[in-house]
Amino acid sequence: MTDIQEISGPKVWLGSELSGNRDWIIRLSEDARAELEAAAENVRAKGITLDDATRADLELPKLAPVLAATERELSNGRGFFFMRGLPVGDYTADELGAILWGIGTHLGVGVSQSAAGERLGDVIDKGATDRYYTSSGSIEYHMDPVDVVGLLCLKTASEGGASRIASAPAIHNVLLEEYPDKLEILYRGFYNSRRAHGQPPTDHPVPVFAEAGTGVECYLLPMTIRQATEEGFPMNEADLDALETLIDTAARPGIFLDMEFEPGDIQFLNNRLILHARTDYEDDPDPALKRHLLRLWLMMPGWKRRAALQDFYKVTDRAGGGIVRVGAGSA
Repeated sequence: MTDIQEISGPKVWLGSELSGNRDWIIRLSEDARAELEAAAENVRAKGITLDDATRADLELPKLAPVLAATERELSNGRGFFFMRGLPVGDYTADELGAILWGIGTHLGVGVSQSAAGERLGDVIDKGATDRYYTSSGSIEYHMDPVDVVGLLCLKTASEGGASRIASAPAIHNVLLEEYPDKLEILYRGFYNSRRAHGQPPTDHPVPVFAEAGTGVECYLLPMTIRQATEEGFPMNEADLDALETLIDTAARPGIFLDMEFEPGDIQFLNNRLILHARTDYEDDPDPALKRHLLRLWLMMPGWKRRAALQDFYKVTDRAGGGIVRVGAGSA
């Protein structure tokens, strides 16, 4: 492969360019907060489950145009947006879940995050090691296997725990200039485990970078690449070096952008364009004060499909993504 081209456009950004201007932070107005509260109350009053809740049940007439603009920013802009100003202490856990889900209905379709059928995942230290979001400490760069991931911060860590994101297209361009041979390996890709989905490993290498209908997109989940090596698909030295170089490049100062969450902050990321990680952190010794975020997975039916070799999940929860619940049929 020799005809790899540089990527251009707003999806190519550097953390050093964004860390000072903060124009990517959307501050929720009092009217917007009132709309979100009313929408959550409507769902509660009707006894509607999250699966059954629709955009019509969660009307946001004043916030909807803002969310339409953020959807465009997710798909055709920088690939992320960040909201601030939700007073989480004013709401119950169910209300906060409905608020996050309600925002999601104005962007895409919420899907399950585990074989247990979780619609909203609790990002909190549970001592687990098989999923990033239930473990403690730092998290390596990766993308979730859905179109968009959303996070609502409920409690921050005593120290640390920043959300670290980076533009995959910007990293692609650095690799093209400095390590074109390694970039070719990333275009070829790696086998991925699908054990979390109750399926065998992929029957082909999944490209880390691939040309799709919207241009070059990225797919990277190092955990499932490592799991695939345990399932009969070892990596050679060149493969390991290419993967390590990608991750090292994302970790360069100036490449990544750190977001220090505050309670009530809401972040959405395009998993085709944005690599995300987490810095190490220290939790409060009181279990009730542990770092805690609420996570939402979205599929975006209006988006063009991924490149064929990256679109490899055969059994899905619904809307072409998510993890099918054990005992449930495919979508």
